Amino acid sequence: MAKIVFGFFLLFFLELWVIIKVGSVLGAFMVILLMVLAAGYGVSLVRSQGLRTMMTIQQQLAQGVAPTTTALEGVMLLLAGALFIFPGFLTDIMALMLLQPMIRQWLIRKLTSSSRWQIYSVHTTVEGEAQHVEPDTTEVFRDKIKPTPHAGTTVDGEYERKDQDGDKQ
Repeated sequence: MAKIVFGFFLLFFLELWVIIKVGSVLGAFMVILLMVLAAGYGVSLVRSQGLRTMMTIQQQLAQGVAPTTTALEGVMLLLAGALFIFPGFLTDIMALMLLQPMIRQWLIRKLTSSSRWQIYSVHTTVEGEAQHVEPDTTEVFRDKIKPTPHAGTTVDGEYERKDQDGDKQ
C-alpha cells in the first residue's frame, strides 16, 4: 500500500514538473486548453471503445463463452478513462497507450501468464459425488475422476411457514 501511495505522489510531482516545463514554453492558457481538449477527446475514445467492448461481452455471454480477456480489456479502458480525467500530460499519454488494442492485448497476455494471477479449479465427480478438487490432489484420484458438466440441479417444491403452535401464517 505504501508503494501505491508513493507512486501517486511521484506521479503527481512528475505531472506538475511537466506542466510547468510545457507552460514555460507554450504559456498557461495553452497548457490548460491542451489538457481540457485531451481529456475530452480521450473520454470520447474510451466511451466508444467501452461500448464496443460491452457489446462484445454480451455476445460472448449469449454464446456461452466466458468473456475473460474482453472483461480485462474493459477494466483497462476504465483505467484509461480515469487516467484521462487526472490532469496532466503523462497520464494522458499512458491513457492513450491503453487505448491501443495491441498494447492492451500485450498487457493482458502478461497479466494472465503470470502465476500470481492464475486461478486453478477443477470440478469433478468422485464415485458419484460432486467434489471440488485442487489440481495438485488430482493425482490421488486420477483413476476415479470423471469430468462433469457445470449444470446444477434444480429442485422444484412448495413450502408452508408455520408458527410454533403449528398454525399456518
